[in-house]
Amino acid sequence: MIKRAIKKIYRFLCKPTSLAVINGVLIAIIVICNFLSQAFCIPVPWAVVVIAICFTNTILYPILERTKLAPLTSFINGVSICLFLYCVIFIGAEWTFMAFLFIIVGIGLIIFIPHFFVFQLVLKNLINPAIKTSRYFCLSAIIICMGIVAYIGYDYKKAVDSIEKFKASGYKELDKNFMTEKILGMHFIYHTEYCPYDGWRPPIHEPIMVIGKWFYGDPLEFRSREDLRFRIKLYKEFFPDKKDKYENCIFMKNYLYYNDDIWNKKNYYEDNKLENQ
Repeated sequence: MIKRAIKKIYRFLCKPTSLAVINGVLIAIIVICNFLSQAFCIPVPWAVVVIAICFTNTILYPILERTKLAPLTSFINGVSICLFLYCVIFIGAEWTFMAFLFIIVGIGLIIFIPHFFVFQLVLKNLINPAIKTSRYFCLSAIIICMGIVAYIGYDYKKAVDSIEKFKASGYKELDKNFMTEKILGMHFIYHTEYCPYDGWRPPIHEPIMVIGKWFYGDPLEFRSREDLRFRIKLYKEFFPDKKDKYENCIFMKNYLYYNDDIWNKKNYYEDNKLENQ
């Protein structure tokens, strides 16, 4: 009885249209769930483009994997494998383990959707591709992504070194660039980890900064609200042309976000304290 059911499910999944529909439903679920809970907060524009391309291709590739578009879909699938793997790592082992406890009520299954896609895309593009040459296009995309990740780590390390010099100068001289702006903006602009707690969260999700932080951490201390106030002061001082507040990623928490006393100037470190750091 069970074997027969498993065979029926397998035959159903082997149909390109069936797999496309299932992938579409699963992607719709994670998009809706993320909109409601904002596990990944608001992606930066370049990430939105990559996500849209990868999600669309994940839905359509079962139908296109035997057509002339197979090389292109396989290449994008390589990028998608890295994207879903990023999601798995970002959610973290702790909450993946917790998801097992909630499987019985169905909620935990949502966390395993990225895991399912990683498994599916590796199986369908690297282990058992419909067209053997498609494997190389998928693998080349993964290698390119790994190269990009390595470069991000290198660039972030340079920024960390700049921040260390910044601290040594008494927070007076900063090499202002893309990555140092992201580091200073951590925890109040840029979201760095999955935060399932109540309250407002940093609204912007920048994968480049998150990946860099995985390699080398946060070079500025962040142990209290006073540390965050000091960080906001530094950001306003060295990046005055940048916004320090955005629409909060948990839309119902905008009131808490905008009215948090952490934004009040009277709560910042006094200028003489800043000079003596």
